[in-house]
Amino acid sequence: MAQEWAARFLSRAPKWDGAGGSARLLVLAWFLFASATLMLLVPARYTASTTLSFDVAAQPAPATVRGIMQMLTSREMTFEVLDRLSRTDAERLAQKRGVLPPLLAGEERSARDRAAARLGEDLTVTAHHGGRTLEVAATASRPDLAARIVQAYSETFSALQAGVRSRTPDVADAIPLLSMSSVVRTPSMRDLPPLPASLGLAGIALALGILTMHLSRRSAIPAHPADHDLPHQSALIRRVAWMDAGRGAGLTCADAVRRLAEQVRADRSKPGAQLIVLTSETQSDASAICAIGLARLLSDESRVALVALDGASGDLAALIADPWAPGMAEMLFGVAGFGETIHRDPHSRAHVIPPGRDARSGPSVVGADRLTLILNSLRQTYDFVVVAAPVLGGTAGAAKLAGLSPYVVCIEEADEGSASVEAYDALAAQGFGHVLMLRINTAAAPMPALEEVGAPRLTPSLSAA
Repeated sequence: MAQEWAARFLSRAPKWDGAGGSARLLVLAWFLFASATLMLLVPARYTASTTLSFDVAAQPAPATVRGIMQMLTSREMTFEVLDRLSRTDAERLAQKRGVLPPLLAGEERSARDRAAARLGEDLTVTAHHGGRTLEVAATASRPDLAARIVQAYSETFSALQAGVRSRTPDVADAIPLLSMSSVVRTPSMRDLPPLPASLGLAGIALALGILTMHLSRRSAIPAHPADHDLPHQSALIRRVAWMDAGRGAGLTCADAVRRLAEQVRADRSKPGAQLIVLTSETQSDASAICAIGLARLLSDESRVALVALDGASGDLAALIADPWAPGMAEMLFGVAGFGETIHRDPHSRAHVIPPGRDARSGPSVVGADRLTLILNSLRQTYDFVVVAAPVLGGTAGAAKLAGLSPYVVCIEEADEGSASVEAYDALAAQGFGHVLMLRINTAAAPMPALEEVGAPRLTPSLSAA
């Protein structure tokens, strides 16, 4: 028990270097010392037991059960049991326990009286199954002695019961027969020490351990501070993650999409589908083109849903040939459900949710109450959910989208001058934690449509959000 407390305490204890490095070993030593002291101070005790059962079909009367239990624990029964034990066992029972002198321990008694009193103190009779069975348990200083005491109790009660039945048959018919239904269970391990003693020694060991750690920690602190301040990182330095290191002419859309696909496929640390949001620093078609290309490339090996939130993008509106097909706007505002808004991309295996007939502006779409619910539902069906979003930096309601912990790719056009961190700071202020900045060379040709791969896939069945 003490070792268990020690392990739990040490797992939460602080670690120190230098002079305080041995604090945990000292705490463990105190607990081991307390355990050894507890084992030495508390005598070893072993408990053996057996089960007595009534040979009746119906449940015995409570008065009968109580009477037999009183008879088993009576003083007269202890003397009968003592006569069945050997002389060596009787002498062991008569030995005094504890360290108190006889005058403080009570009136001096004979060895036979002490042995009988010990039998009565260390015997327990418990009724089980509504009184159908009685468990007889005896505790002694040795496991074999405890087993012999239980056996003697069983034999004594059987002999007494047989004598009553032979002398008074009329009474015997009214009292149900009680016999031993299981062998004597001899203990293999000693009993646990008493709870008060265990708690007391554990408390002392814990106090000594805390004191030792406190002293070790104080000794680990240098007596004199350093003569100069340690260098520290300036809070003004901003670390921004750039795919192309934020310099040069930028990447083409095809190269950027290929790198993004490799990165999101490798980064599967979180369980469930990945939510990838592509946005831009200013209103631009580059983010929509990259979102379409990324969804089509990922759909070669995975289940992908492309969600078009940017209603102002012509590239997203042209994904579906039917200009009247319902899309994200209808689903966000409760006009249509999943089954009406999910369409097949004609150039890949990806599923597409277009902007919809009622194409709204960025703030009204991003701040819609049903957006997070819809995206969570899609994550339960697809491996990747690619979102073509409008400008998120400074947009009201973007914090709701940040609560989903998406992988955000913010696209900046390379011809707008040197790389800046304003867009990164604006996204961080909204609560987005995983942001990747990407510079796109708008002079390069847009990524061509991918050829359709594989057999057509059925639209997943989703309930309306």
